[in-house]
Formats: sequence, structure tokens, C-alpha cells
Amino acid sequence: MPLRRFPIDSFATAPDSSGDVFFPLDTVYATNDFWKAVIAAFNDSGNDDELHMRFPTPLGYVDSAKLIIVWTTTATSGDWEAGVAYRAVAEGESLDQATAQESLLSGNNFTAPASANLKKEDEIDLTDGNFAEKDTVQIILSREGADAGDTLAATVRIFELFFECNVT
Repeated sequence: MPLRRFPIDSFATAPDSSGDVFFPLDTVYATNDFWKAVIAAFNDSGNDDELHMRFPTPLGYVDSAKLIIVWTTTATSGDWEAGVAYRAVAEGESLDQATAQESLLSGNNFTAPASANLKKEDEIDLTDGNFAEKDTVQIILSREGADAGDTLAATVRIFELFFECNVT
């Protein structure tokens, strides 16, 4: 079975209302203004801040579900705490927001690169049995800034998010 990555980048992505999660051009943080791509930014707010997303589980989904986070920061030391809450909604199930998520994964520590702005790629394992092909996945990625484990004193800049899994 091939392992595939599916990008999570759609109109169905929104920050929480804190103002500490937003979509700037990376030139706001980079040392040059050549690459003007939009990124997701989590400020160092000391609060728990969230990025809400939705994407479909790919056709042929089998197993080995992961959330892949490609990120960087200007900090050269410290960790940021990432949390994930998600649910996968199958055909015939309610999309009502009042229903509980299927999984809550917190305490994922990601360490700053040794030099500012170096690319980092980290992953969070998801529960395989929660997914089936064509599910609508609703997911919340959070920076758990209120957690004592979040010691990274800078903005976390997310360049790419992927849903990775085996497919037939």
C-alpha cells in the first residue's frame, strides 16, 4: 500500500477569535520579502489558540493516519505544545457542531530549530479506526500556550499541513 500525503489547505480553514492565530504573508517574519506566500501563524500569546480545518478522508483510505506539520520560527530554543481535536463524519452521520470530537490529543512537544527559520517537520499520530474513505474530517490544531511545556518565545509559522495515510 502506498503512503500518501494530502494537503490540508482549503476555504474551510479558519482561526479562532483570539487574534493570535492568523494568515499573514511570510514576509512579515522572513529576513527578505522575496517569497510572498501566505502562512498560518500562532503568536506566543500564553493562551491556548486554535486553527479550525475541514478536509475529506481520501478515497482508498486504509490506515496509518497522521497529521504532518511543516513549520518554522525565529526562536532557536524552546518547545511549543500542539494539541489536536478531531472527528470524522461519515455519510448519514450528523455534521452538527454539538457532537463530541472522536479524539483529543494534547502534549505534543515540538522543539525549535537550532537556527532561526529552518524548516521543521513534525507529526501527530491519529487513531486509524476513526477514519474511513470519504469521511468529512473536522479538526482543530492548537498551540497550547498556557501549558508549562510551551517555552518557545516566538511565533510558530506553519507553512504546510498534511493528512498522511496509506491508501489502496
